[in-house]
Amino acid sequence: MRDSDVDLYTFERLRDEFGSFAASAADDDLGRAQRDLIGSRYREILRELTAMVSYQWKEHMERSALKGFLFHGGVGVGKTAMAKRLTYELCRRFGDNGVAGRNSDEVVMILVDGADVARGRYGDTEEQIRDIFKYARDGQSGGHHHHDDDPKRRTVILFDDVESLFLTRNSAGAKEWHFSQNSIFFHSIDDLDTAHTAVILTTNRLDLVDEAIVDRFLSYEFAPPPVAVLEEVTREKAKLQRLTEEDLQPVLNAIRAPGAVKSIREIERMVMRAYVDKLLKAP
Repeated sequence: MRDSDVDLYTFERLRDEFGSFAASAADDDLGRAQRDLIGSRYREILRELTAMVSYQWKEHMERSALKGFLFHGGVGVGKTAMAKRLTYELCRRFGDNGVAGRNSDEVVMILVDGADVARGRYGDTEEQIRDIFKYARDGQSGGHHHHDDDPKRRTVILFDDVESLFLTRNSAGAKEWHFSQNSIFFHSIDDLDTAHTAVILTTNRLDLVDEAIVDRFLSYEFAPPPVAVLEEVTREKAKLQRLTEEDLQPVLNAIRAPGAVKSIREIERMVMRAYVDKLLKAP
């Protein structure tokens, strides 16, 4: 498996998404990106996640009981964005500034969804899952670490919408091949080198995720953002489209109606609609 075979997020790709880091406040151990996650709850989760992964990587905790994290909550509330932002913070902490001289200096994220591993023949999907974990451990060369003192590349593996991959065995829709895929995943997680790899799962259907998977990960619930955060996100998105406060007023009014808007993804659609409306009204 090579870099081109996976959806790979490097430092450069993450910087394109979040912007460059600015100087942090003296009392803040997290970096501040130009286009950062907004809201104190997101900041609190990011701080906890970064502290746990950083400790295990710095202290070479190869067989920690903490394998990774399960993010659950509604659609468009920041679960996938948090996984990316965590990886970007780990890039900053572990010295990958985009000019790493060797692959072993990198921190990267592999984003995996059902389409990335689904194969037509029985057993091929299981092999693909094995290959992803092997790739995370060894990189595309299949083992580019030639010296005992040559550190491995550090990797975050994100299984997005994990219920599409590892369906609970109690589900009426579960098939024999689901059991086989789950078993391979369990073994891979149990053998995970936690000194160099962290795994994140996301789902908006926790009820469909296999219970044995839920038990292996530390869970974080992502609730709908409060109105103040939604308003701040709206203004940040509007800046990119050069929208005025007047242009945004219909969006802000909708946000302030109790329970009307529940996700950041809804905000993005509404801001885009306001942008289109402005263009159509232009002389």
